[in-house]
Amino acid sequence: MDSLRISTGVWGAAAARPIPPAPHELIVPGRLFADVELAALHADGVLQRVYGSGYLPAGTAETAEHRALAMSFEIPAGLVHKVILGRFSAAWVYGCAAKPPRVTALLDHKRRAGSLPPFSALQIHEVTLGRFDVVQLARIRITSVLRTAVDLAFQRTPSSADWPDPAAVLWQISERRKLGCPLALVRNAVQSLPRVPHKNRALARISELIEHGPPPSGSGSG
Repeated sequence: MDSLRISTGVWGAAAARPIPPAPHELIVPGRLFADVELAALHADGVLQRVYGSGYLPAGTAETAEHRALAMSFEIPAGLVHKVILGRFSAAWVYGCAAKPPRVTALLDHKRRAGSLPPFSALQIHEVTLGRFDVVQLARIRITSVLRTAVDLAFQRTPSSADWPDPAAVLWQISERRKLGCPLALVRNAVQSLPRVPHKNRALARISELIEHGPPPSGSGSG
């Protein structure tokens, strides 16, 4: 993806002048620049990092498609068409969570992921997915807004401060009107699930949010 134009001048032997990439495309390491060179342009304020090794020209409005695409480049090529972005990663793509430290991907239990490369920053969880649980965004599939919200209702609060509070993220999803996922809808979806572990805990989290609003900053629930 040739999203950088080279002109002779001031950046080493050449100066990199970003030009706007095509809609929903990113500047990534490749034929023109290595990852370390793009990182240097980011440090100089020429580029803004979306996620991992995916960048945009500084000042570009970031979209959900940009975020999904950036995360897709963190997934091994052999897996990118098998897995689905989910949980905190999906919430970040939808603009409702802080940037997660690792990519969380889901794999339908009927499929095999194979082995991950050493030191991979990818988390894969085998799950059961319904026919309406997945949507396509950019070059990768992602859980629908409702499925993402349901997953966060069940998500245990991470022990590490690097990860957000799932209750707070669930609240953010419900508050984004354009996403069309109020807490009452999430509660109905959870109630309709037959015999799933921790269902009562998930319903209690949703009820707490409906009755009392978002959790205090820095706190967790469940």
